Amino acid sequence: MSEVAASNSPITHEYRLACSAEHAFSTYVERIAQWWHPRYTANPDTLEAVTIEPLVGGRVSATHSDIGRDDWGEVTLFQPGRRLVHTFTLAQDPRHPSEIAVDFIPREDGDACTVVFAHRGWTDANADARPKFTDWPIMLDRFAALAIQ
Repeated sequence: MSEVAASNSPITHEYRLACSAEHAFSTYVERIAQWWHPRYTANPDTLEAVTIEPLVGGRVSATHSDIGRDDWGEVTLFQPGRRLVHTFTLAQDPRHPSEIAVDFIPREDGDACTVVFAHRGWTDANADARPKFTDWPIMLDRFAALAIQ
């Protein structure tokens, strides 16, 4: 794979969780303020909330006491219990957003699911920001721990 193709490939992570896909989805969306680590925001000391508005066209944002709302993206697909896709501009040029896609897949072995996370949409215009996103496992481990509580 060429260096350019590698820099444009999705950043993917997969988790097998001992909870339903519906529960994992609601934890991801409704409780993001609990699992999102403050250090991955504009100002960890002033962070008040992180939200995903639960509808197509909804905003993904952080709210800070000093700067107000910091928009991170827009929901482009919202399928409760199944799939979430949104643009993503955190730590990137907002003119060239990447994209987050998360699939919540029920497993046959009872009350369990597989969560497939992909940070994708890398292009020549935004690939220079891709190296900033090596810490997704830190964030996603926090999500997974909260989902199975």
